[in-house]
Amino acid sequence: MADFGYDVADFKDIDPIFGTIADFDDLIDTAHNLGLKLMMDFVPNHSSEEHEWFLRSKENNDTNNPYRDYYVWKDPKIGCNDQPEKCVPNNWVSVFGGSVWEWEPKRKQFYLHQFLKEQPDLNYNNPLVHREMEEVIKFWFEKGVDGLRVDAIRHMYEDKDMEDEPINPEYTPVPGERPQYDSLIHTKTADLPELHDVIKDWRAIFEDFSSEPNYRFMVTESYDTHRALLPYYGTPNQPEADYPFNFGLTELTNETLSGKEIHNKVQDWMKDLPEGKWPNWVIGNHDTARITERLGMKYARAMNILNLLLPGTPTTYYGEEIAMEGIWVPYNETQDPYAINNPNHWEEYTRDPERSPMQWDDTPHAGFSTTNGKTWLPVNDNYLTGVNVADQIINQTSPLALFKTLANLRKTESSFQTNHLKYAIVNEQIFSFFRLSGDSTLLSFLVIVNTGDSPSTDDYQTALMNDDFVVHDSGVIEVSSGMDRNGASVELNKISVASGEALVVKVQVSFGNEASVTMPRIIVIAIMAMMGVIVQDI
Repeated sequence: MADFGYDVADFKDIDPIFGTIADFDDLIDTAHNLGLKLMMDFVPNHSSEEHEWFLRSKENNDTNNPYRDYYVWKDPKIGCNDQPEKCVPNNWVSVFGGSVWEWEPKRKQFYLHQFLKEQPDLNYNNPLVHREMEEVIKFWFEKGVDGLRVDAIRHMYEDKDMEDEPINPEYTPVPGERPQYDSLIHTKTADLPELHDVIKDWRAIFEDFSSEPNYRFMVTESYDTHRALLPYYGTPNQPEADYPFNFGLTELTNETLSGKEIHNKVQDWMKDLPEGKWPNWVIGNHDTARITERLGMKYARAMNILNLLLPGTPTTYYGEEIAMEGIWVPYNETQDPYAINNPNHWEEYTRDPERSPMQWDDTPHAGFSTTNGKTWLPVNDNYLTGVNVADQIINQTSPLALFKTLANLRKTESSFQTNHLKYAIVNEQIFSFFRLSGDSTLLSFLVIVNTGDSPSTDDYQTALMNDDFVVHDSGVIEVSSGMDRNGASVELNKISVASGEALVVKVQVSFGNEASVTMPRIIVIAIMAMMGVIVQDI
């Protein structure tokens, strides 16, 4: 594998490195018997260069070759006086750096790859490709898969004229670096409107396989502005994804973290969210440095409170629940092709640090593997000092204990099962919000996050004054990020929050009925092929 499973050699099979199709069937049955849902990664933009379709497509350009147009092929640039293999059709740049074009001597044409050269892009202007990928979706749904995470969706179409893309005037090249993706403005190779027609067709297949309680769930993955992502929800008449991943919170760093910046990220999504649609939040993934690295261990627990208690569905990257940290991998042991493709500046591009094995216990390799050799990436040594599941599951103040408490709140408290959100105090230091239950007989919750470097004492009772409801004078801390203040009473007009701390305060309110959108709770199991672990998102 060139890219950890994102170069698919057979869309209807399991790579032998992970097991067999029979193993997968057992996994689905086990998950369903446990009351869990199982989702798969679906990589529609490209295949592996080892896929049968590509092997046959590259043989020739003859009209009798049924696979000739399964991929995006292009002749050398007209008017170029160099050798044909050097006459690339245009200036397009791969996500991983360098030209998107690779010469195929058998066919005497270039093929397009928006990622690695080992990942040729499929040609969605060919109706046969549409049908092939629809059959892939049906195949896995017939196996019992509950939904798909659709990978790299924005790259599925390219403009047919294949003209050069504009130069990005805000990009500053690094000496010695090959052309980088951000050096261009991607008007020809990303976010083309045709891709939404494909998603609508796929949604129809999802609906065909959706019957209670077997709803088929779709989430799309694309790195873009929130305004570019929101159209993936579709419209009431033509729905598309259940939601596109919202990566706004993954952009928070030590330099940008503040109450106001969190508010900006949250409000951007909430204010433009299409009516009746469901929000979602992500604080980390396999492409982003771990939250403990970006913000520091001090804020890791608070960010889990934020992620799990905002309205909508949180996505949790494996290890965030136990506050795993990144690792150091020297270049000669680097696995990430993004870094390998950019050797002069590999440390800026490597994503290996956040991809280290899951830390289950304090046995060799943190219980991730029984090998006597090395794991695919090193395990962080801190698995020996408490950063592992086995140690934290018996520690009632551990990050894992906090995470389980938050997950239980989402299950049991109606306040966290609607899309209601009211901001309380928001400033450089504090981001706080209120979650109403929607029922005057039930309790509501105030969530406070202190992003600053010092304690803060504030009057939340005044901040929550509202014509529609009245907040009582005192409350009880349901959850504190350190799990050390749970159950303590507080006066709402003077709540103190330590630096890096987050509190969930249970309060009683009196108010009139408000309409709110609700969505059934979804439990998602995501198989992270590159890590070989299962991540549960509740």
